[in-house]
Amino acid sequence: MNADALGRTAPLSRRALLKAAGLAGAAAMLPLTGCGAMPSTQSGVTTLRFMQNKPEVVAYFNQVIKDFEALNPDIRVIQDFNEGNFVPGLVRNDPPDVVTRGFAQATADFVRKGVFADLSDMPVAASIDPKIQDLVSSWGQYNGNETSALPFSLAAAGVIYNRDIFAAQGVQVPTTWDEFMAACETFKAAGITPIYGTFKDNWTLGQGMFDYVAGGMLDVGKFFAKLTARGANITQGAPESFTSNFGPALPKMLQLAAFSQNGAASKNYADGNAAFAKGQAAMYLQGPWALSQLVAANKNVRLGSFPLPVTNNPADTKARVNVDMALSITRNTPNMAAAQRFVSYLLEPSVVNTYNEKNAAFSPLKDAPAVENPQITGLSASVTEGRYYQGATTYFPPSVPLYNYVQSFVYGKNGQQFLAALDDEWRRVAERTAV
Repeated sequence: MNADALGRTAPLSRRALLKAAGLAGAAAMLPLTGCGAMPSTQSGVTTLRFMQNKPEVVAYFNQVIKDFEALNPDIRVIQDFNEGNFVPGLVRNDPPDVVTRGFAQATADFVRKGVFADLSDMPVAASIDPKIQDLVSSWGQYNGNETSALPFSLAAAGVIYNRDIFAAQGVQVPTTWDEFMAACETFKAAGITPIYGTFKDNWTLGQGMFDYVAGGMLDVGKFFAKLTARGANITQGAPESFTSNFGPALPKMLQLAAFSQNGAASKNYADGNAAFAKGQAAMYLQGPWALSQLVAANKNVRLGSFPLPVTNNPADTKARVNVDMALSITRNTPNMAAAQRFVSYLLEPSVVNTYNEKNAAFSPLKDAPAVENPQITGLSASVTEGRYYQGATTYFPPSVPLYNYVQSFVYGKNGQQFLAALDDEWRRVAERTAV
């Protein structure tokens, strides 16, 4: 990045954008264009392209856009909910103006390479809960201090449970691992499947038992920070390795798997939603994205959620969270002022709080109202007190077939092989990305 005489950061060049997208080698094969897109203004009206990452909420944002345009007649917003258009837009030097993305390793790569503008000077940035903003910053910051994304929605995941089954069996929400195991034994003795397993869809094993157990037993963020700092110099058994840190989690993963129904290996996520909605199990290791589908399948099902306790100290219990949507503005947009007005509107309490209330998620605002949705109130204390972690699976780049490894471990129960494979995969990634 170059800075002008006033110390302002210059816009990213087209080649820099390509490099950030991992497509720098293709630059020579593409037509040369200018370093920035032309302003999209016609007849005094600026057109913004808003790319958001959740097709299921298009209708909500259509109404938000309609309301925004009524208040800002000089701005027109076009919604694009095909996230797959993002990288091609970078290649064409025609990126969207405003972007929402879920925060994980892939998005963090764009942040660290400067694709997004610094939003720290926007007044609305001060309204974000600093604990939630830290979740975004923990992935790395451009220039070491920029705010490249403002959280819009925090999803918290834990154990979804059937309130009626718990009540019928006299089981309280467990707060320790021993209590959780005792609850599973109670359900099993009553002929009730304790945990519905959907092992055929390997991502459910990764997001579920792997993330929950690992996150409840170690500081995931600190572990990956140390692992990243070590780079390619990682060996099995090193203090920063998977073999040295994740071992204690594996027996507990297998204990959870053992409480699933017979035939869990043949059941996928859709099967799990249908079965759990019918009351065929007491618990389900899924996040809030499953709640609406469960209710759609059975409007009378009464659901709750709680963070999985993995130790016998209730103070250790944490929820798995992810910044499900975060707002960014592309650095090269020629419509910066209009984009900032739109982002500021999206973070108005009436917009952001309503979105999260409708989608069983948590608002990132400092003064957000208490969550009243009974399906997720059991996770509220963990979120408000900052007792949460981002899942270990979110730190892996897409090139690592992590879910396949988790599934193979659950089936084959070879923990040493599983962790050694993760060490090898991480080292190969570090070698490829070394500067």
